[in-house]
Amino acid sequence: MKSLLDRHCAAVFLGLWSFAIFVSVFDGYLALRYRNSLAMHELNPLGQLLITLNDGQVWYLLIAKFAGTVAAASLVLVIHASYPRFGLPIVGAVAGLQLGLLLFLLLA
Repeated sequence: MKSLLDRHCAAVFLGLWSFAIFVSVFDGYLALRYRNSLAMHELNPLGQLLITLNDGQVWYLLIAKFAGTVAAASLVLVIHASYPRFGLPIVGAVAGLQLGLLLFLLLA
């Protein structure tokens, strides 16, 4: 039977993991919502390249965002399942970076 601490850590992990995915989905939503002007406002050079390669459309960018989110979320789950001691700090770092992105998206 899991201890109370183990269940608490698992709940915190799940919350941070879900938050990181939420921010990625929100970022993708904003890219889709503002797709007509995104080419002028995208700050990421890779994002700019994907928009340029797609003749000003955002579909390559959205596919890359989706694939990156799935890959990162899956990798964090694998790490947490294989090495539980490292899962929580890693997802905490990812969630922290996603919090920075969310603040940038909302305040910039």
